[in-house]
Amino acid sequence: MTHANVEIVKRGYEASNQTGELSPRVFAADFVLDLTEAAPDFGVLRGIEASQQALRGYTETFDEFRVEIEDVIHSDARQVVTAVSNRGRMRGSDSQVSSSFFHVFTLEDGKVVHWSVHVDRSRALEAAGLRE
Repeated sequence: MTHANVEIVKRGYEASNQTGELSPRVFAADFVLDLTEAAPDFGVLRGIEASQQALRGYTETFDEFRVEIEDVIHSDARQVVTAVSNRGRMRGSDSQVSSSFFHVFTLEDGKVVHWSVHVDRSRALEAAGLRE
């Protein structure tokens, strides 16, 4: 595994969990976020602002929201694949919600240039050009 890329991705999750925003120190300004599989209504977005706006619509339904890495499935010189849990308490209630996703990050020059979100491990691996 490429430790440096894993650390960059971890910093991205940590920053998002602390601030609720995507960090420009982690994501390239024109990065691509592919939500086609997980949120087809949003499809593919380009740039931090457009991506943040789409994600905000989801995260703002919670009073408390976190994304936690369950496993780093793969890492190499260009990509990191993670299994994550989204956890939160629904706004105005005591209801806790948890869902699992798989994220594929492509990095160039120390920043994420592409991020895709998947509901299935095999699809995430396929998106990364890998197999089970």
